[in-house]
Amino acid sequence: MLTENTPEFTAQVAKMKRAVPGEAMSNNPDSPYPFEGATEFTVQREALEYLFTVITDESKYAGILGAIDDGVPIMELTQVILFKGFTEGKWNPDLLMLLAEPLAYMLMALAERQGIDYVINSDDNNDETEEDRNLVTKNLQSKLQGMQAKVKANIPLPPEIAKKIEEVPILEESLLGKQPEPAPEPEPELEAEPDSLLANQGA
Repeated sequence: MLTENTPEFTAQVAKMKRAVPGEAMSNNPDSPYPFEGATEFTVQREALEYLFTVITDESKYAGILGAIDDGVPIMELTQVILFKGFTEGKWNPDLLMLLAEPLAYMLMALAERQGIDYVINSDDNNDETEEDRNLVTKNLQSKLQGMQAKVKANIPLPPEIAKKIEEVPILEESLLGKQPEPAPEPEPELEAEPDSLLANQGA
């Protein structure tokens, strides 16, 4: 009879090839994730210049402005862009927090230049339902959400980036995904009703 204290039981369990406790929290050191090594940016100004290039890229710019025009909050876009850069090894969590407000201001300034009304933050911050998010993700999301109320329109940007914002061309509405409203169809004219037979007989 196999019990937990017998060598036979231990040998049988070893054959099952179950995950070692804590294995999911580690990674092969020979193939680390991008964010586990040295980051590409360590200086805020350089990272901001990179972010400006990313969000104004021809393949992304219209989509980002279209999302803002559709009501996607500025802070949600900020979270997505910065967290993607973090997972790609562009910056560490500390620099990410220093980039959040300037990036939000860049998005607001570009939206204003396009004449788009924007929403800074959403009233519903409880949409995250995934239970398997790792601790790093949870910490970054909570920190970014806590900054939403602090974003103001007077956040300073490096002069060269502020100048570049003024030079960004205005996009046509068609590039933002807007479709022109169709002209209203004219109402059909009502045909005159013929005189009734009873009216003709009484004449």
